[in-house]
Amino acid sequence: MSQFWLFGVWVLVFGMVQCHESPETESLSYVDVKNLMQRVILLEESLRMEKERNDELEEKVNSLVTNLEQTKRKFEDKCTSLEMKLQKHQDSETKSGLFDTHHSAENKTQKLKNDHKPFIDWQRPWYSLLKTHESNAGPEVRERISSPNLQRRLLVQPSPVTPLPVAFYAQKSSTTPKSEAAADRVIVYDNVKTNTGNGYHPSIGVFIVPESGMYVFTWSFRNGYDEYQSTQLMVNNNEEGRMHLHQAPVGSASATGISVLHVNKGDDVYVKISSFTSHTGSVISDNWGKSFYAGWRLN
Repeated sequence: MSQFWLFGVWVLVFGMVQCHESPETESLSYVDVKNLMQRVILLEESLRMEKERNDELEEKVNSLVTNLEQTKRKFEDKCTSLEMKLQKHQDSETKSGLFDTHHSAENKTQKLKNDHKPFIDWQRPWYSLLKTHESNAGPEVRERISSPNLQRRLLVQPSPVTPLPVAFYAQKSSTTPKSEAAADRVIVYDNVKTNTGNGYHPSIGVFIVPESGMYVFTWSFRNGYDEYQSTQLMVNNNEEGRMHLHQAPVGSASATGISVLHVNKGDDVYVKISSFTSHTGSVISDNWGKSFYAGWRLN
């Protein structure tokens, strides 16, 4: 198509030259036409090369587009596969959770049934006497003894669960000197021997009641010669016990107090030096004897 177009241009130019030029310029016009034809040929070659380059570029672009489309399809397939795996995993976890919940509920129900299942104490003397009487009795008596109502009355309910024990026992690891044994000072028994229930706090000498109930509290302290002290057992800010010790001017002595109290969960129970009476001396705790503080709940 491009060659036909160029040939038409060449014919038109040649005709115009032949019509308008004089015979004197005929040889010159031929040269010009020849040069023009060469230029046309060069342009045609240039167009051909450009077309080849464009075709090559178009082929590369088409290849890249194809590769991108293939890559896109691979990613879409992979995403679809991952979504399916995730959905299966979630469904599996949901089913497993429902199964565990159902299984746990069945176990709890069975446990409640077992815990509340009544029982007969076959070893009790009254039961053996009843069976002997039944074997020796007539048909009417045996029927009455074997009746469901009587059997239900013989069923014994299980005993309630015993609460966990609460108890503590601590000693003073060293002597509190006379200069520090001031009024209202809390006596800190810092060497813990027992602390079941974790109610006693040795850093401050206070027992914080973990469970309400009846408790026994006991405490002791020692004085040196010619010394006297009064101590108080305190529940929060209230005195619940007091003890006085006055040692003669020789050796040392100890005193022990005890109280039985109902205290509530969260109450602070501690021993302090009394501020109601005069006092002088140290609170001794050494190798000869240890001052102590203890308490336990009555179940």
